[in-house]
Amino acid sequence: MYSSLAFRVGNGRRVRFWKDKWCGDEPLYESFPSPFAISQAKDAWVSEVWNPDGVGDGWTPLFSRALNDWEIEMMEQFMLKIQAFRVQRENKDKMVWTASKSGVFSVKSLYFILEPGGSAMFPYLGIWKASVPPKVAFFTWEASWGKILTLDQLQRRGYSLANRCFLCLAEAETVDHLLLHCVMTRTLWNLLFSLFGVEWVLSGTVKETLMGWHGAFVGKIRKKAWQMAPLCIFWSVWKERNSLAFGNEVLSIQRLKHSFVCNLWSWARMFIILSPRSLVSFIEWLGFCYR
Repeated sequence: MYSSLAFRVGNGRRVRFWKDKWCGDEPLYESFPSPFAISQAKDAWVSEVWNPDGVGDGWTPLFSRALNDWEIEMMEQFMLKIQAFRVQRENKDKMVWTASKSGVFSVKSLYFILEPGGSAMFPYLGIWKASVPPKVAFFTWEASWGKILTLDQLQRRGYSLANRCFLCLAEAETVDHLLLHCVMTRTLWNLLFSLFGVEWVLSGTVKETLMGWHGAFVGKIRKKAWQMAPLCIFWSVWKERNSLAFGNEVLSIQRLKHSFVCNLWSWARMFIILSPRSLVSFIEWLGFCYR
């Protein structure tokens, strides 16, 4: 991902002359190792190497010794390269995302970098287009990559601890177990399918579940509620898990179900214009099209 970041030089005060990518597809120290090796200021800012009153069209890099004959050609190429750029003291330096044509970061372009096949291989619509709070979308994004800090992840990071799911107290805690397959979590999935009046088979992973989570059959308005539902389960389970892990709570299935239903209703009221205002009406509304 770092390779897709570059700089558009303004005043040059926040861009490293040699070590940041601002003058081509790679940093100057990689393109021109010989000039870099004899540079007097390897950590210099661009602004420190620019002198509009100096020779070389403003660029005045300093070197520790005279050039050897075999270094002259590379030095000429180096000077020719940087002379195509100018410092503009009235402007600020800007970071540019080179993976998109606009230079502006987008989640979609990030997926094309992280996974071969790009967005077709990742449920970005099911995450970023779902009508949920941003923190829930970010959590689901991390869960889809297996990056949330479940016990197995903490073990991989070197922490010496036992791995037992905080909900079921029987299986090892992994992302997919906690959010999909734990017997306690399954009560939420069963509740969800009952509310919508459907039968559904969950996939093996969070990512696969979201990729296959299609809801055209529920109608245009209820589709928003269907799309936010798995993210609501993920969030409700994670909050309950953390209460058990850090708050000395005792697992309550009723509390877990109540949290899920109330979160789903609250988000529907925020993001779905025609959603019912009362909880009872909302529950009836979810399964209306199946009666």
